Amino acid sequence: MMRLQIVIVLAISLLLIPVYSQARTFARWHTSLGSFTAELYEETVPITANNFISLTNSGFYNNLIFHRVVAGFVIQDGCPFGTGYGGPGYTIPDEFSPLFHHDQAGILAMAHSSAPNSAGSQYYFTLAPAPHLDGNYAIFGKVIQGLDVVLAIGLVSVDASSHPLTPVNIYQLRMLDLQVSNVFPDPAETYFANIGEPLMFMIEASTQTAQLSFSWYLDDVLQASATDFIYEPVINSGGNHTVRCNIASSDSISHEVTWNIQAGSAVEDSSIPSPKVSKLQTHPNPFSDLLQIDFSLSKTVPVNLEIFNLKGRKIKSLSLGQKASGSVNTQWDGFDSNGIKSPAGVYIIKVSSGTSISIGKAILLK
Repeated sequence: MMRLQIVIVLAISLLLIPVYSQARTFARWHTSLGSFTAELYEETVPITANNFISLTNSGFYNNLIFHRVVAGFVIQDGCPFGTGYGGPGYTIPDEFSPLFHHDQAGILAMAHSSAPNSAGSQYYFTLAPAPHLDGNYAIFGKVIQGLDVVLAIGLVSVDASSHPLTPVNIYQLRMLDLQVSNVFPDPAETYFANIGEPLMFMIEASTQTAQLSFSWYLDDVLQASATDFIYEPVINSGGNHTVRCNIASSDSISHEVTWNIQAGSAVEDSSIPSPKVSKLQTHPNPFSDLLQIDFSLSKTVPVNLEIFNLKGRKIKSLSLGQKASGSVNTQWDGFDSNGIKSPAGVYIIKVSSGTSISIGKAILLK
C-alpha cells in the first residue's frame, strides 16, 4: 500500500494569478434560413442574460419570426405577435456594461421602447458596427457560429415597415448544454513566465447531461496527456508561446480560450499584484477521511474554498469568512455539497480571496 501511495502521490502545485471570471453560456437559433449560435455574457449582465435564458428555456421564442429587418443595421425578434408591439408581460431594468460595444456584426442586445427600463423579450442582432447604440441598449452576447446566416436574414426583402415579405421562422431557440465560468490566468493579458517554471492554466466548465472534453495545445501542438480542465506545462525556451484549450460538449458546442505567454529568465512584472494567498499545503495526501488544508494570508481578507473533480465540476464550495493574516487551517472531509461521499480520485483544491488564488491537488482514497 505504501508503494502504491508513493506512485500515485501528486506534487502540490501552487499558483497565484489573476482570475478571468466571465461566465459563458450558449444559445442556438434554428431558423428557416439556417442555424447560428451566440454566447451570452451571463456574469457581466445577469439580469438581461438570465431573463433571456428563462424565456428561452420556457419555449417563449419557439415558432416566432424575425419581425423587423433593416439591411445593414439589425434583425429583430422576440415579439409573440410578430408585429413588434408584444412582449412577455413585464419589463426589466436597463443593464449597460462599458466592456461591450456595438462594434461588429452579430452583437446581441435587448430592444426597448423610447422609455427607459422598458425591455422585455425583444432582442436584436447587429448587421454592422453601430456605435451610436452604445449606452442605450443592453448588450448581452454575440454570434460565435453561423454569422453568415444572420447576415443572410438581413438581406431578405421587406415591406415599407421593415417586415420580411417572406417570414423568417425561428423553429427553435434553445440553450446548449455547456457553461464556461472561471478561466485563469486572464487570457486578455500576456502571461509572463520564467523558463523551466511550472505553470498552471485552468478552465471551470460544466454540463448538465452532455459529455465534456478538454483538448490542450502548447504552441499549436496537441498535448495528448492533458485531458482535464487543468493543464500544467513547463516552458523550456524563451520568447513568445501560446497555450490553447478547446472545451467541447457533446451537445454540438465548443469554446476555445487562448493565452499568450512571454517566457524568459527571472521575468518580473510589476503589474502583477502582491499575493494574498500563498503556501497552500494539503496533508495527508493521499487521504481517506480528513484532508488538512493549510495556507498563508499576507493580510486580513475574506477567503473561499472550492473543491473540483477532474471533469471541472465544482463539488463543494465554502465561504471561510474573514481570516486574519498569517497561517490558516481548514479541512475537507471528502463529502460534496449534498453530503454524499465523493468517489476515490484526484481533486483540485482552490483557495481564493478576490483575484488572489492558490491551487493544489489532493488524492482521495477509498
